[in-house]
Amino acid sequence: MLVTEQNDINFTQSDQRINELLHALREIADLEALQALTDWDQQTGMPAGAGEVRSYQAATLQGLIHERWTSPRLGKLLTELESVIEQSPFTNADRGLVRQARRVYDRSTKLPRQLVEEMERARVISHEAWVQARAHNDFASFAPHLERLIGYQREVADHIGYRENRYDALLDLYEPGLTTREVERLFAPVRDISISLLKRIQASGKKINTSFLQGDFSEAQQKLLAEKLLKNIGYDLVRGQIAISAHPFTTSMGSPQDVRLTVRYSDYLPMSMMAALHEGGHALYEQGSASSLLRTPVAGGASMGMHESQSRLWENAIGRSEAFWRGQYHLVQEVFPQSFQQVSVTDFARALNHVEASLIRVEADEVTYNLHIIIRFELEQAMVNGKVAVEDLPRLWNEKYRTYLGVEPDSDANGVLQDVHWTSGFGYFPSYTLGNLYGAQIYSTLRRNFADFDQRLASGETAFILDWLRERIYTFGAIYQPAELLQHVTGEAANPQHFVQYVTEKFSKIYEL
Repeated sequence: MLVTEQNDINFTQSDQRINELLHALREIADLEALQALTDWDQQTGMPAGAGEVRSYQAATLQGLIHERWTSPRLGKLLTELESVIEQSPFTNADRGLVRQARRVYDRSTKLPRQLVEEMERARVISHEAWVQARAHNDFASFAPHLERLIGYQREVADHIGYRENRYDALLDLYEPGLTTREVERLFAPVRDISISLLKRIQASGKKINTSFLQGDFSEAQQKLLAEKLLKNIGYDLVRGQIAISAHPFTTSMGSPQDVRLTVRYSDYLPMSMMAALHEGGHALYEQGSASSLLRTPVAGGASMGMHESQSRLWENAIGRSEAFWRGQYHLVQEVFPQSFQQVSVTDFARALNHVEASLIRVEADEVTYNLHIIIRFELEQAMVNGKVAVEDLPRLWNEKYRTYLGVEPDSDANGVLQDVHWTSGFGYFPSYTLGNLYGAQIYSTLRRNFADFDQRLASGETAFILDWLRERIYTFGAIYQPAELLQHVTGEAANPQHFVQYVTEKFSKIYEL
């Protein structure tokens, strides 16, 4: 297991080449932080009519970032450092920095600046088009944007290169070293247990009352509850902020000192409450990076799969457990006394774990959630590999929902238009299920380390979890590769059987299977 030492998280001060590299990368990090800030503004406060001018601003920033990432001097510096980086006095932080910088440099030098700028413009414009298309249930208006985005993704994959599957080049952007073939291997047992467990639950005929989760919950009170929950799990609002967006997300401005998140509110309370815990998991990871990694490519998560492991861990394994709510339920009752004073904590926690095949991914339970991801994973591959035409996407989406979940979307807004992710790129969706796998494995390790895990949660204590995660995962940022980090934390490589065991035991108990 990794032990936090000075040479793990601090850069050497004695080598001029490391200092020069840090100077160059910190300038890039500042530009990327400004880019993240423009994206935050676009999704939380930008006027609806500002999309076109914002697209040019974002493209200009992206072009400047690309220019710096492709600097010949940067390439020469990396080559020089790579020949000596394994030697003393270089630290693990130095090695992680050089590895991450090399990864981005190589990718960037394969992509023409014009393509990078055009993609950024398309991203901004297509996001605005998606917001309108979803609001008006109008896939046809979004289809041309999606067609263009897919074309760009194919170009990116072809420029970067791949051995077996064009989709591999895009997947690697989010989960370094992972291939489509490996994802399919990891996902197979998850798909099988999800389908079989859903059928067993449906056959049981057992019903769980969730009616009290639906109601007239004011946005102001929902925000108050979200703030209380986030504060109690350790999110630092002095270094953070909560806003509203069409799709919840978390962003950091290249620093653990500015980590923001969004939620959205509805008459279904878990929408905002669980989104807060999910995004809070991301935010805790970002805020937990060592301050020494500030403004570098190794600040933040090791990969998107590792990032999702933390959002899914805090939202589900912890945040949907009865033990957690025994320590936190008083917050719900204080904020919404009329709705929950007569509802027991056991009934409340059971309702949060209600299993039902549904249309909306972000509202899905732990049993069916991964089927939503597998549908997107299969369609992404097909689109990138030219096997699916955009105009056929709604039909294929609906067919897969019938096949995997036995339900069919009543509209494109609740179907193919429900996610914003395709406006930013392809290859991200598998991160969610990878996160579930990694999260279950980390959760298993946590419980082995704390014999009184449930008792401490039930008493309202969560700091012991956060401290453990910070020391073993968060503080290292992206110094280590995700596979290496997971091996060190849990003692084994990615193993989907931890998730299989977790959902089987949990839902067999809840539904008395």
